[in-house]
Amino acid sequence: MANTYLWTIVQLDCATHIPEVQDYVVTAHWRYGVTDGTTSTDMYGATGFTVDPETPNFIPYEDLQESDVIGWLEDTLDVPAMQTSLDTQLQNIINPPIVSPPLPWNVTPTE
Repeated sequence: MANTYLWTIVQLDCATHIPEVQDYVVTAHWRYGVTDGTTSTDMYGATGFTVDPETPNFIPYEDLQESDVIGWLEDTLDVPAMQTSLDTQLQNIINPPIVSPPLPWNVTPTE
C-alpha cells in the first residue's frame, strides 16, 4: 500500500488592524502527516503570510475553505522534502534504528 499524506489546519491567526479587510490571515498552524495504513506520524508547523489586502486572489475570511489554505501552504513549503522526512520518520517507527533491549544481567535465562 502506498503512503497517504494528509494536511490538517489546526488554527488560523488573523490581523485585525487592517482597515480594508477583516480577519486577514497572517499565520496558519498545521499538521502534515503520513500513514501506510497501519502506522502513522506527522509534523507540526506554523507558516506566516505577508499582509497584502490588494492581492488579486484575496479571499474574505468567511469564504475561506480548507483547500484554499492548503494551497497557500503547498505554494510556500517544500512539500517533497516534508514527505521525504515523514517517510523516514515512518520507517524509523516501523524499523527503529536504535533499540533498548533489556539489560543482560536482568534477563532470566530460558531453559
